[in-house]
Amino acid sequence: MNMQRRIASCALSGVLGLVQIPASHAQEVDPDLIQGYRSGDILNSLPDTSGPFTVISRNSDPQNFSATVEYGGVDARAIVSINGVRASNVPGIYPVRDGPDDPVVRSLLDQAFQYHSTQPGQIAQRTNVSYGNRAMACVSSDDPQKKDDFLVCATGVLGRYLLIQPVINYRLSSKEVVDRQLTDFASSVASTVSALALSPGN
Repeated sequence: MNMQRRIASCALSGVLGLVQIPASHAQEVDPDLIQGYRSGDILNSLPDTSGPFTVISRNSDPQNFSATVEYGGVDARAIVSINGVRASNVPGIYPVRDGPDDPVVRSLLDQAFQYHSTQPGQIAQRTNVSYGNRAMACVSSDDPQKKDDFLVCATGVLGRYLLIQPVINYRLSSKEVVDRQLTDFASSVASTVSALALSPGN
C-alpha cells in the first residue's frame, strides 16, 4: 500500500502545488466552499462499505480544499482522495474540468501508468470504468507473482479532482472476481460524488 500513498501524494502534490490562491480568496470566510460543497460534505457522502471495502478513516483539510477516505478489508485496501482547486487569476491556471478530459486528470493517469509499468513483474494497461451514463479513465495493473490487482481512476467533478486507488490481493479468490470488485468500487464512489453534482440546486 506504500505504492498507493506514493502515487496519491506525489502526483497530486506535484500538480496541485502549481496552483496559487489569490489573496482575496484567502480572506474568504469559507474558501473550501466550491460549487456549493465543502470537502467534508463530499467525504461524508462516500459509502461506509462497498464490496470488500469498509471505511477505516475519513479526514478533511478545508484549508487545502481536500479530503481523504481510507478503506480496508480482507486482502483489500483503498484510498479515495478529493482535491479542490479554486479559480485563479494566474495565467495558465484553470478551474477543474468535469470528466476525464482535464489536463491534470490525464497527467495523474500518465504518472500512474508510468509507475505501474516500471514495477517488476507488473502488467499495466489503460481502461475505463463506467458510472451512471459516464465513464472515468483508469489504469489497471496486475502483479501475478504477488497476486495483487490494482486500479487507479481519476476524474474531475464538483470543481475537484477525484482520485480512486483500490488494490485487492486475489490469493483467496480469482482475478476475474477481484477485477469486478475493483471496478464496482470505483464506479460506486464516482457515482456517489457525481450524484451530488447532479442534485437540484447545484
